[in-house]
Amino acid sequence: MLKTLKNIRKLYNAKLLVVSNDDEVKTSIEAEFDDYFKELVLVKSSKEAVSLMKNNSFDMAIIDTNIEAKDFDEACSSITQVAPTLPKIIISDRGSNEDIVTAINNSAYTFLTKPLRPEDIRLSVIMCLNQTKRGDKVEFNNGIYFDEYRDQFFKSGGNLIDFTRLEKGFMKLLIAKRGEVVDYDTIKSVVWKGKNMSIYTMRNIVNKIRQKTYYEIVRNHSNKGYTLEFKD
Repeated sequence: MLKTLKNIRKLYNAKLLVVSNDDEVKTSIEAEFDDYFKELVLVKSSKEAVSLMKNNSFDMAIIDTNIEAKDFDEACSSITQVAPTLPKIIISDRGSNEDIVTAINNSAYTFLTKPLRPEDIRLSVIMCLNQTKRGDKVEFNNGIYFDEYRDQFFKSGGNLIDFTRLEKGFMKLLIAKRGEVVDYDTIKSVVWKGKNMSIYTMRNIVNKIRQKTYYEIVRNHSNKGYTLEFKD
């Protein structure tokens, strides 16, 4: 099984979104990947996909030229707009020049034509996830997540959160101490490296993090310290 191979990224920690109105495609992908991914979500239209991506983070998407409502070019554009860095694989029963151009313009990883062979889908997904270096994630609410492999925080859709060194260090410490209330002395020692730090400076860091994400992400435990709100 793929889970035993140590030289590939961990598929079972990844989330895959499939956008297709073709029942054969959905059946094939469900049969091929249902046991491998942390989450496999299948929808029929780009409208459903965009709605999901606004509040959830996915590691990659498989987009069929056969989708509900919108034409393929418009659908791809709307998905790219809300998730510009999301790796994509395009599948098609036409393979027309127009569809290939659309795939290229939306930075698709590859373009597969039907009928699909399970091994082609599997290899494309593995290669795409590995070469785009999508890693294990720590998820928060509102689509916010920390990519441990890339050591960066992102908003829903893959947009980088521009944390300062202190803000990022504060967040990473609280992630490492998940389940504990991290006291002020520990934060000073680890994040500020023992340098002078007032309670007002720390509160300012917390406020900046909340402004860049959402208010409830950092929880203050009066006279004790801080914890983070993780996704349920």
